[in-house]
Amino acid sequence: MKEKFLHMYRSDRVYLAEWIVAAVTGLFIFVSSCTWDLQSLTIWSTNVWDSIAEGRFRELYALTAENVHHVHHAHMGSELMSVLPWSIWNLPIWAMQRFFNKPILDSALMLAYSKLFLVLVSTVMLVYTKKITMLLTVDRTKSVWAAFLTASSVYLYLSVCYSGQNDIFMMTASVIAIYYLLQNRRRAFLLWSALAIAIKPFFIVPLLAVLLLTEKNFLRIIRDAVIAVSGLLVQKLFFMGAPGYAESMNSGPALEMLEEMFPANINTDFGGVSFFAVALVLIYLYCYTRDFKRDAYADGSRLAGRYAVYMIAVTYAAYLMFSPFSFYRLAVLTPFLYIVLVQNSQMRLYNALLDTAMSLALMLRMVLRGSKMLRVDFINRAVVQRFFGYNVQYNEKSRFADADIFLTDKFKLLETMQPLFAGIAVAAAVLLLAFNHPEKKVSLPVSGDKHVRVLVWARMLIIVPFVALSLYLFAKSA
Repeated sequence: MKEKFLHMYRSDRVYLAEWIVAAVTGLFIFVSSCTWDLQSLTIWSTNVWDSIAEGRFRELYALTAENVHHVHHAHMGSELMSVLPWSIWNLPIWAMQRFFNKPILDSALMLAYSKLFLVLVSTVMLVYTKKITMLLTVDRTKSVWAAFLTASSVYLYLSVCYSGQNDIFMMTASVIAIYYLLQNRRRAFLLWSALAIAIKPFFIVPLLAVLLLTEKNFLRIIRDAVIAVSGLLVQKLFFMGAPGYAESMNSGPALEMLEEMFPANINTDFGGVSFFAVALVLIYLYCYTRDFKRDAYADGSRLAGRYAVYMIAVTYAAYLMFSPFSFYRLAVLTPFLYIVLVQNSQMRLYNALLDTAMSLALMLRMVLRGSKMLRVDFINRAVVQRFFGYNVQYNEKSRFADADIFLTDKFKLLETMQPLFAGIAVAAAVLLLAFNHPEKKVSLPVSGDKHVRVLVWARMLIIVPFVALSLYLFAKSA
């Protein structure tokens, strides 16, 4: 039995039992929360059908601002495509609310049905993650690992299963876009890129890096960039002058995120300097100076494809390190970071160590910095709340209000250790990217080619104690 266990432990395979543990972990998180974002996004998605049924489609933003269902966010501060795929999925619960007087926000099961769509979209992303890795490595085992590491990452759990955020729509469209790029199907690549940016504009930042890798003609770069943002422009033109549109876009989170993307990290005689802006200049220059031709994805070498995936991971890592972000946006690291990591078999041990350290450090940092996560009132409309049989009102003065207040009250040293956790996360991210460059292989004295499964299991379960803590706080707040 011991030898059999050791053989399995050292194997390169991802076992069914590990997939089951990842799925059970995701399910536990899924049923344990119902955040403001999920509630607002769900109602916004069903407002699309209300606006159509009432013949007020161009008044969608004004209708949403009426906030007849009393969600936390009154204004829909994002473009139509950010909720349109969800609207199609949520048609049944809209019908129950509109025709059978069954309010969505009064039903944990209807809200769970809405969040389930995000899980299904994540599954599509995992399929294309596996396909991309297969194109780059021609190795089925590595392809499965890329999908598994993505599926079991803290970042995806937080974004999809916990917060119920719609970033996964943009991420999935962008992954499909890169898949077509690696197949040298440029029209499909630009079409899916346009869809990703129409959903949320974040993908334009790494997209420019990808374009600069193989395209050296600035006119063609500008042309492709314009095509990529065409979906976003069409939406803006359609709703230009529509009632409530300008007010919603100015009041919603999208404008705020764009305003905060380039913070002044340091003052100079030129003025405030954004580290992220500096990083982008260096990234784009680096990409443009790589010696790849326009047909690099058709030559069968796969090196250009590895660079494309790597530079997307670098760009997103720079964004997360140098710009303010909501905790659920960590998910943009997936799946590109894990596609990069699985390609380097010589760094398995170090990659696992650094990925686990970064995941834990970021989780602690997100909790302790006062992010709107792990609040007791986010359990009120969750599926698990049905077993408690009561609701809890949020009281910011209560030591049981959320994990941040509870942990800093019980372990006062944690508050002062936030820079430590941030430092570990930054160091781990930098080392992961340095160790896994597409060409420059780092050689370390101690071999790192071993699979250490306990680290894989640990990173998969990091989030569980935190979610369990929020359930404990909910119980204590009754």
